Amino acid sequence: MQTNARQTRKLLREYTSLASTYDQRWSAYIDTSLSMTHAMLAELPADRILDVACGTGLWLEMLAKQYSDAELFGIDRVPAMLNIARQRVGEQATLLEADAAELPFDDDGFQLVTTTNALHYFADVRSALLEIRRVLVPSGNLIITDWCRDYFWMKLLNRVLPLTSHAHGHTFSSRELERSLVAAGFEIVSSTTKKIDGFWALMTVHARPT
Repeated sequence: MQTNARQTRKLLREYTSLASTYDQRWSAYIDTSLSMTHAMLAELPADRILDVACGTGLWLEMLAKQYSDAELFGIDRVPAMLNIARQRVGEQATLLEADAAELPFDDDGFQLVTTTNALHYFADVRSALLEIRRVLVPSGNLIITDWCRDYFWMKLLNRVLPLTSHAHGHTFSSRELERSLVAAGFEIVSSTTKKIDGFWALMTVHARPT
């Protein structure tokens, strides 16, 4: 619990300072991440959609265009990021300050849950996956895009970042993430990995409740 609180403080400090420049600073990386997520999304049906760790709302903005009739929700731990998201999506989405491991929603409330570029910051990934499983309807879908430890530089980064002041928690390998999803009550529909330059590597996994 103490470790989780320390990581949360790091996250709030780091991303409060980054909020105003985040989209511009990491634009190429963000664009690739959202493109991978969108490609996995295909034509999945959904009337209520939740984006976990929605950040500045770029992905919610894309979802609003594809799912114009759906109810959209986003949660994030960083108020400064949520403020930017509110300016971006306005009344198109309901945004709440909340933790992925304690989602403020009823059981079986969403047909689709997404989380993009956030899993490596979660202090309690198992609890977050169980919470996502709880709020998904039995026929629902989960799409995760995140850093991928299948590649050398990402393995190195996973070792180095926890030694710095960064809020980094843990970078999963694709197999490790798939095992964690299965343990949380999901089945894997599809999975893909991509090295986006000489350094960064990403993965996207589509899963459903078992």
